Amino acid sequence: MSPVVISSRQEKSQVRGRTVPRQHSRELVNTTTGEVHELWEPEQESGARRNYSLGGRYGQFSLERVSAMLRHDSGITGDAFRVFWYCAIETYNEGGATAAKAAKHLGLTPQATRRIAKQLAENKIFLVADVVGRTIKYKASPHIVTSLSGAEQSEEAAAYHLPTLPGRRTGAKRRA
Repeated sequence: MSPVVISSRQEKSQVRGRTVPRQHSRELVNTTTGEVHELWEPEQESGARRNYSLGGRYGQFSLERVSAMLRHDSGITGDAFRVFWYCAIETYNEGGATAAKAAKHLGLTPQATRRIAKQLAENKIFLVADVVGRTIKYKASPHIVTSLSGAEQSEEAAAYHLPTLPGRRTGAKRRA
């Protein structure tokens, strides 16, 4: 991509004797070659720019690890993937989520959600964030999802083992 410098901005409303929608042009100068180009842009009536602020917190996830989780032979089903993402989001909202809370939000049974969360925890995809009595709060592995800065993520990830995938179950009974 060539370096470009934007110079003057010109308003135009008539071109070759006919009226065109309000437009403005910019002269773009390629500093490498010295070429001058003219860029025509339509004027926006509202004048308001599109807002890309989506609100809330932002996070990063490992494309490689999430892609591996999506593979047909990963052993992670659709419901397990939904439970994972719900707990991943709640990790950064409230420090994690219980299986009961995930079940209520996702419309799954608490037993199925606990079984899925237990399987994901066995494979280090989930980490146990807190245990109060018999209630376990799970959080997502920082190796897969994080909203921390790079240095903070490295510190947190160094404290935990890398996650593994459960693999496809064989036989008549398949769970999570």
